[in-house]
Amino acid sequence: MPKTHSFSKFRLAVLALAILILLPACSATASQTTCPTRAAPTAETVAPTTVPPTPTPEPAGCSTHGEVGRHQMQSALLNLQMNVNVYLPPCYDAALAGGYPAAYLLHGQTFDDLMWTNLGAAELADKLILSGEAQPFIMIMPNEEFFSRAVRGNLFPDAITSEVIPWAETEFNICTARECRAIGGISRGAAWAMRIGLTNPQLFSAIGIHSLPSFLGGEGQVAEWVQALPKDLLPRVTMDSGRFDTEIKSAIPVEAVFNQQGLPHEWHLNEGRHDEDYWQAHIAEYIRWYAGLWAKK
Repeated sequence: MPKTHSFSKFRLAVLALAILILLPACSATASQTTCPTRAAPTAETVAPTTVPPTPTPEPAGCSTHGEVGRHQMQSALLNLQMNVNVYLPPCYDAALAGGYPAAYLLHGQTFDDLMWTNLGAAELADKLILSGEAQPFIMIMPNEEFFSRAVRGNLFPDAITSEVIPWAETEFNICTARECRAIGGISRGAAWAMRIGLTNPQLFSAIGIHSLPSFLGGEGQVAEWVQALPKDLLPRVTMDSGRFDTEIKSAIPVEAVFNQQGLPHEWHLNEGRHDEDYWQAHIAEYIRWYAGLWAKK
């Protein structure tokens, strides 16, 4: 009997050990048994999938700056091949409905058709257009090869109105309405621009007169031109000169005629002389004025 009792104790011990091994690792409390479980992954533990942004394609042929090119056209009136420097705006579209407005800009004596772009006109126009301050416009800058010829009998103004404008409006997508055209000039170019603009009000809606020098006819002829302007075709006019300009004696009497004849205009008397330093200092104002003629509404 004692031997049998010892074997029973041994069997009970083995059975208890097996139960302990088979039971899950749980912790018991007075009311429930809880077992640890694996936490479900959360948003923070799941690595996001990165999708690269799709780049917006740039229109074909479009760049962040305009295009400047020197062209040639035949002038029958002047009997020569005329150089014409042309600025086309950023994203120029040859098929744009209605065409682009255009400023015809004339250079000073001893200079050429590159004068305006050498002063920075193209870069300034780019800035205004790309910022959205102005709508795209074109600049046409013809060369007066014989800039020392006398004004009397000179056919350069006729070449501008009857040859350069038709050529430009054929070669480029330019709006042909009067409201789309402006003319301006520096020094000798200012005298031409004033003469051409005031005597052709059906062609130009605006005139820029920068550093006006003396010219044939004087202020008496200017008064006649202004008096002959149809009331419904008065151009917008801006005029400026340097206080120490050697030609100020010609500019001030003309500005007085505008006042006497009741022609609305801007007049800016600035510090400076009749030289490149002055024009460089004010070229941004000039281009902003032309661009403002066609500012976005």
